[in-house]
Amino acid sequence: MCDCLESMEVVSGAAAIPIRVGILVIGGTRGTTLLDEHRTAESPCAGSKTRSSGEDTGMSAIPAPQRIEVSPAVRAILEADTPKSELLKHFLRFTEALLAPDLAGIDSTVTSDARFHELEAIGYPRGPVGFKMFRRQVNAAVPDEYISIIAVRFEGDDTIEADLEISATHTGAEFMGIPATGRKIRFNIHSSTRFVNGKMAERWDRVPFEHIKWQLTRPIQ
Repeated sequence: MCDCLESMEVVSGAAAIPIRVGILVIGGTRGTTLLDEHRTAESPCAGSKTRSSGEDTGMSAIPAPQRIEVSPAVRAILEADTPKSELLKHFLRFTEALLAPDLAGIDSTVTSDARFHELEAIGYPRGPVGFKMFRRQVNAAVPDEYISIIAVRFEGDDTIEADLEISATHTGAEFMGIPATGRKIRFNIHSSTRFVNGKMAERWDRVPFEHIKWQLTRPIQ
């Protein structure tokens, strides 16, 4: 990870909380996701492409859709036939795309002029280019990243706020200037994301980078 992440402002009180929520993966050996169920009447999401044999061997073998979990309350919203459920589906497609090894799905889930304010604030290029740069670094460092969607709220008909819990293992590339440690990390993110015509157009995330760094460097008891 680039050194500029170390300078990002830390959100006070953003400690990792070990909350487990209802898993999105349901049924079968492979497992299906809630979006899989809805896709029976829709075209497949570009961001849900699974890894083929020999592709990106440094990434997790578990497909991106199966590394996203939702709480029962979030699942209830997703399964309802409402504008809120549609907005939540867009958010899930975007989340799948950022976890995917090749990141190709990002182009179909974000607008060409999308803003990622938290990344611009720490020096990443504006728009999808900067976001892809950031995600390549994260995906290389923590290839088994899981995202738990604990709660969601809605502002109007285009913005979703989500409380996320992230868990991952630092087994890959350098992360925030720290070589691979093999340690597991867990932290919370508050995300506020605005969509336009089903695509992510603007995002404000609060990420406790200092807390993540502490988990990777703290003395082992």
